[in-house]
Amino acid sequence: MSDLGSGPARGRQIMKRRPDTMIRQNPLVIFATRLPRQALYLSIVAALAACGGGGGGSTGATPANTGSTGNTPSTDNTPSTGTGTDAGTPTNMPAVDVEETDVDAPVDFGSGPVSTSTVLAETLRQMAANGDLMTVYRPQATSSAAFTAGAFGPAVAWPVMPIHMVLLPDGRVLSYGTDDKGVQGAQFSYSVWDPNWNPNVPGEASSPHQLLANTTGTDLFCSTQLILPSNGQVLLAGGDRIVNGKRNYANGDLNFFNPADNTVRKEATPMAARRWYATAVTTSQGEVVVMGGRDDLYYPGTKTIPGTSVSYATTPEIYVPGTGWRTLATAKSDAVFGAVNGNNWWYPKSWLAPDGKILTITHEGNFHALDPAGTGTLTQLTGKLPGANWNLPSLMYAPGKILSVRNDNIVSLVDINGAQPVISRTTNPISTGRKWGFATVLADGSVWFNGGSVNANALADAVKTTELWNPATGQWTMAANAQKPRMYHNASLLLPSGAVLTGGGGSPGPVRNLNAEVYFPPYLFNPDGSWAARPVVNAAPTAVSRNSSFAVTMGNTTAVEKVVMVRTGSATHSFNNEQRIKTLPFTQNGTALTVSAPTSATEMPPGYYLMFVLQKNPLAPADANRLVPSQARIVKLS
Repeated sequence: MSDLGSGPARGRQIMKRRPDTMIRQNPLVIFATRLPRQALYLSIVAALAACGGGGGGSTGATPANTGSTGNTPSTDNTPSTGTGTDAGTPTNMPAVDVEETDVDAPVDFGSGPVSTSTVLAETLRQMAANGDLMTVYRPQATSSAAFTAGAFGPAVAWPVMPIHMVLLPDGRVLSYGTDDKGVQGAQFSYSVWDPNWNPNVPGEASSPHQLLANTTGTDLFCSTQLILPSNGQVLLAGGDRIVNGKRNYANGDLNFFNPADNTVRKEATPMAARRWYATAVTTSQGEVVVMGGRDDLYYPGTKTIPGTSVSYATTPEIYVPGTGWRTLATAKSDAVFGAVNGNNWWYPKSWLAPDGKILTITHEGNFHALDPAGTGTLTQLTGKLPGANWNLPSLMYAPGKILSVRNDNIVSLVDINGAQPVISRTTNPISTGRKWGFATVLADGSVWFNGGSVNANALADAVKTTELWNPATGQWTMAANAQKPRMYHNASLLLPSGAVLTGGGGSPGPVRNLNAEVYFPPYLFNPDGSWAARPVVNAAPTAVSRNSSFAVTMGNTTAVEKVVMVRTGSATHSFNNEQRIKTLPFTQNGTALTVSAPTSATEMPPGYYLMFVLQKNPLAPADANRLVPSQARIVKLS
């Protein structure tokens, strides 16, 4: 059983493996899967040691478009002319553009890099697809250092590179981004992982992972994604398109992943604009604003293949459930969502602000507020941050408060609770450059930084150190070291256990990380490194209404110190576009808590939240003020 140290989730729906998983067997795998999983893992490690780790380049072959059981993939032999697709103003060549072409690189399923051309790599790939290398996520031994630094579990195989991760309303994790060899493209498959998988539960799936077939014809690579508040399905907007055999043009498709049956379906009506690297943000009304992204890329052409001019999706649009798309035509901006001042089209750093508008911080440091009413209004606000590369993380760490990592390791703090932003900085900078790193709000309100490299996607200076920032004290603390480099195309996501899933990186290389690790923060440990006793929530509602109070029943009468709600995450490309947290007022009478639901839909918009109840760790020093979170209950806020 895999419960991340928190016990199995109660009341979750058991999902059986879909019959159309994209798994091919060979005799080696059929034999291997009969071994006990721990013995199997040790056998693989021994095999890697015997062959010197198998490091080396891949064959570099482009995967054939085979294996799809669905519609024709998103391809197009005719470049866009910009008409009818909000393409902005095409130019012959962009000032700065993105090269996504895959390169020869070894693949790492968690036990070390191996050449993709070897039999061992193929065996590992098929075993990963079957879920035979992914059951032990907790660290097997910890020391007293875990009390201040936390600890990582072992690196485990993942059936696809989790470039995109979404925490589902049932506590499972949807991930996608590559094929099962780590080659870019989510045209044929996606994965669903159950961190609470228990093979002893009747009707349980045969594996914690399900590798499923994408039958929509849409390549979801570099799309934008979030959970739609109205029905709990995952909205997937845009992604990749092939033109004349070349990737990384955009599509305008709208798809939905349904957790009830693990299927993805394509909607008949696409977006007005094609978008690759767009951002989606939920409004206070439960609608979804999509902004930014590129349409066509610059390609000089050859004697036989025509060239294309770069173009951008510079006009936002809004999805209204039950109605469809509305273009925000009067909010069009090449400066905010295009390339006039740099690559601001690239996954815009945007959040729902307390005034109900969508705040965007551009890479050059300007602030813009988008009012999505009607056809949209875009207003520049006062103040300016230092410049930042598009691959540095930013996040909302408290209601109306944003942390943004900028160039030169500067960490800017922005309070947007007033009419204009109020800017400050952390007392000390972040410890090192973290291009393509991630920032994650934890259950106690602290912020964890991991991954990245000093120079973008450079293995030689990959950053395996991690660090914690405490918003209450402003203090930085170095945390546990990861085993694997998490660079371009990695992602991190807070789990209901209070641990953090972090995985992927690669595509293009230097290593295709078809693996993940789970980080267990310090609040899960006692001073001697043993596991801390967790508060137990015996009963809590699955849905609450705004401006109401709701009952929570605890497992004992120990004083509760804090109740928080953290929005379920949706992460890709150094940005979790849905992440936010709020502390809730409550009263306690024995085991009974009466908790006040959020009142402001602009602070906590409709959707799904992790509700953590925190109590003091009685074994911690008094001055540590260490709070231990419960296993979260996932609550729908209407």
